[in-house]
Amino acid sequence: MRAIVCAAFGEPETLTVGDLPAPAAGAGEVLIDVTAAGVSFADTLMIRDMHQNKHPLPFAPGMEVAGRIAATGAGVTDFKPGDRVMALVYDGGYATQAKAAATETFPLPEGVSDAAAAALCSVYLTAHCALAFEARLQPGETLLVLGAAGGVGLAAVEVGKALGATVIAAAGGAEKTAVATAHGADAVIDYRTEDLRQRALDLSGAGVDVVFDPVAGDYYEPSFRALDWGGRYLTIGYAGGAIPKIPANLLLVKNRAALGFALMHYRRRHTALLRQSADTLLAWAAAGVVRPRIAADMPLADAPTAMRAVMDRKAIGKYVLTVSP
Repeated sequence: MRAIVCAAFGEPETLTVGDLPAPAAGAGEVLIDVTAAGVSFADTLMIRDMHQNKHPLPFAPGMEVAGRIAATGAGVTDFKPGDRVMALVYDGGYATQAKAAATETFPLPEGVSDAAAAALCSVYLTAHCALAFEARLQPGETLLVLGAAGGVGLAAVEVGKALGATVIAAAGGAEKTAVATAHGADAVIDYRTEDLRQRALDLSGAGVDVVFDPVAGDYYEPSFRALDWGGRYLTIGYAGGAIPKIPANLLLVKNRAALGFALMHYRRRHTALLRQSADTLLAWAAAGVVRPRIAADMPLADAPTAMRAVMDRKAIGKYVLTVSP
């Protein structure tokens, strides 16, 4: 099958278009003819051998796809060939075919395109599961989202609004904050030019209830210190570099909580909640409640360009690769 091939760990520019053996659906799995694949920050880690999930060489990156069922493995009763689906995969998304666990495959409703599903899949599942099930974000609470114009950050803005929160979106630069506003943010902070903690306190009053942080680095401490009593800090990823070291006394003094979230945990241990989240998100997408922003829809061969943009934090929304018609 045609694929983007990682033959040696390295930068996106070392990837090539080539052929890999086509996968087969095993027990409890489906085989998907891929039409669109999402580009995520995790993909850029995998090709550099920096991700916790290791991959024998050669392999195709890509952890989220949309397309049609080509075949089903033993024990699969929820899907049949021809069904439109989106799915999470462990790798292999940047290819004409990919296999996925049936528990991580979700039927697409009318009104949700393959490209939108690929843009929605991992980042919106991450945002919704983290906010709804882990942080237990409540209507009327205040949510501060960092990296609010990136794939997962923009998803958190929309999910937070759909859950009834007041959303403060923090991003770098006027273009990015404008996109967050267009996707429903109630207020924005340009953390290149404004004091993140003070501005968050000014906007929220006593402090924010939940921080959604996929960036960390220099922005962890001011966002954490903007939490109110009982506030919850969600660590999602480290696009900004340094991993936070959270002093326990800062949890104690205001009854705060620090919560880690990795979608992989739900894929392995909470498949019922994962399906509940996917059903909710796809219904919202069909109704226009959430609108995944596609930064660019690019041919499969342009995967290195898309991955470089994600690595350099230039993506506003989600890059999608068109794999086959």
